[in-house]
Amino acid sequence: MPPVSLPEASPPRWRRRPTERPAEILDAALEVFQEQGLAGARVEDIAYRAGVSKGTLYLYFSGKEELFREAIRTRVGSLLASLSSAAPPGEPRERLARFITALWSDLRRPGFDKLHRLIHAELQQFPELARFYAAEISGKVTGLIAAIVTDGMQGGAFRQVDPLVAARMVVGLLLQHALWANRRDFYAPIRGRSDDTLVQEVSEFVFHALGAAGGFTTGGSR
Repeated sequence: MPPVSLPEASPPRWRRRPTERPAEILDAALEVFQEQGLAGARVEDIAYRAGVSKGTLYLYFSGKEELFREAIRTRVGSLLASLSSAAPPGEPRERLARFITALWSDLRRPGFDKLHRLIHAELQQFPELARFYAAEISGKVTGLIAAIVTDGMQGGAFRQVDPLVAARMVVGLLLQHALWANRRDFYAPIRGRSDDTLVQEVSEFVFHALGAAGGFTTGGSR
């Protein structure tokens, strides 16, 4: 009877794709942090989830706080890139409408509510991370919106307002509605309303507040 050939075992993930090692570690770290929190997470758990040794992990990151910071920075970096590409230079009302749609889509992606809870749970314990959040997340997102509003005011598309206040209102409305939408059964006023309806209502409110002629909206379906 001829010998049976066994399939060759696949090499470990870190040997198959060495250039992707840091990104895989950060993805694994974010998953572990969401499950266990920053204080409860262990470096060995993150290494195991990423398919690398603990020693290999330390070749790239000094410890949990750096992993947390870089995982969030990477996540936010991709968000900022998508928001920027969604609202390239052009007519301010159209830019803001596209920005609102893009931000809403990100806030409603699976897992956002866990990430949001994780970040805010850890900010109270780590002042450095709180400063990072203010600069890298809330500051940059509101800055992008404020720039669009400023452009619109200069061109007469929007009435004169404080751009940073307007940006804060846009983020606050979208964020709160996105969190409510995760538990519609708890919030009767939005029960039975689709995501398209919610973002359309927020958009209409924002453009009305900015005095946009024609009640410009995102064009979502009801």
